Amino acid sequence: MSKLTIDLNDLYFFVQVADHGGFTAAADALDIPKSRLSRRIAELEKLLSVRLLHRTSRRIALTDVGAEFYQRCVAMIAEAQAAEDVVLRTLVEPVGTIRISAPDGMVDLVLSDLLPRFMAKFPKVQVMTQITNRNVDLIEERIDVALRINSLPLESSSLVQANLCATPWGLFASPSFMEHAGQLSSPAELATLDALVFGMEDDAPAWRLQNQAGAQQIVKLKARMRSDNIRLLKKAALAHMGVIALPCHICSEELAQGSLQRVLPDWRPPAGQVRLVFPTRRGVVPAVRAYIEFLKTELPARIALLSGSD
Repeated sequence: MSKLTIDLNDLYFFVQVADHGGFTAAADALDIPKSRLSRRIAELEKLLSVRLLHRTSRRIALTDVGAEFYQRCVAMIAEAQAAEDVVLRTLVEPVGTIRISAPDGMVDLVLSDLLPRFMAKFPKVQVMTQITNRNVDLIEERIDVALRINSLPLESSSLVQANLCATPWGLFASPSFMEHAGQLSSPAELATLDALVFGMEDDAPAWRLQNQAGAQQIVKLKARMRSDNIRLLKKAALAHMGVIALPCHICSEELAQGSLQRVLPDWRPPAGQVRLVFPTRRGVVPAVRAYIEFLKTELPARIALLSGSD
């Protein structure tokens, strides 16, 4: 697209002169000096090398080319106002598309319930959802809001972080697996059992466990399966493959059905922290702000309900 040589304000001034039938009335309506307005139109005509207006002592009239030019300018101004309206609407009410990211552990029982309710509450908002356990680059990938679950504080960055709630974790396995494993009396005995481990970064995976009295113990694991997909690991636990550490809300249904049971219920991994991460507080459009406020209100209650007494 080539650079414009015309000042678009001059086109607006030209339309005002034509609509008001003269420079004096147009200058009064625009609240600018008549001399300035006359000079701008003269400079526009000089730039275009054409006369747009017939001037007499009593009135002005559009030339033939001025009349055609006028129609184009009116259309341009209407489009500019429509473009402004698009922006203003997004600043007044939640409307448009938001791009969100969330870990897979938040999908089945949390977002699958909350997102339809959010969309029903804000029918003019469209949602694009990315499901991944990695820390996405919000700027590079054009993500408006990301949900993250971390047991440790996030890395320092220019991003805005809002803490929502804690997510209690526990140790779980299928009744069949524990029947073969036998009764456990201490965390140290976990080291002899097959473990299903979330995450693939640590060369020597271990669980850091704590009891209600505050005692801590680190257990090195015999990893039967490792994955960054928590749903896959839960499926393996349901298939009697080993002990798994999970956020309690992720296995609430399986606990209720008896397909999973707690292992060493007095000991558990540290709770995770659910955070919302977004690029900036300034210029947040209403659709994104509505999603943030909705999750701040609804998600902690949903997590607490699914986690039971934890």
